[in-house]
Amino acid sequence: MSKKYIFTDSVGYLTTTISRILKQKLQGRFNTLDLNTTPEQWRLLVLISNEGEMNQSQIAKLQHKDRAATKRMLDSLENKQLVIRKSGIDARSNTIALTKAGQHVVNIFKDASKNTVTEALSCFTETEAKTLNQLLNKLLTHIE
Repeated sequence: MSKKYIFTDSVGYLTTTISRILKQKLQGRFNTLDLNTTPEQWRLLVLISNEGEMNQSQIAKLQHKDRAATKRMLDSLENKQLVIRKSGIDARSNTIALTKAGQHVVNIFKDASKNTVTEALSCFTETEAKTLNQLLNKLLTHIE
């Protein structure tokens, strides 16, 4: 007799559920700041802040998103004046950069993000939290 499969014990279910709950908590904190930015948009702004100017394809690859979804998000951020597109030789070589307002959003939301993660990991010792991070990074590297 084969062992019963319990999907709620699967890595996919657990990581998806944890991600969804963290995103909801982070959105709740972001809403109190009244800056009209989602965690998904903030993540993209942080990426540009950390990595510097880059083109849409590079952003899509680093975010593990398709180019169309990345374009839509960049369009929204551009409409909010949080990023600007800098012209290149052609559309593929245009780069995306943060505006001062975009960097401001990144700075304000950093604390909200840190507090959300700290609260979530408070059930772990420091060693357990580091081990969890190492294991998740190992899994991410393996499946990429």
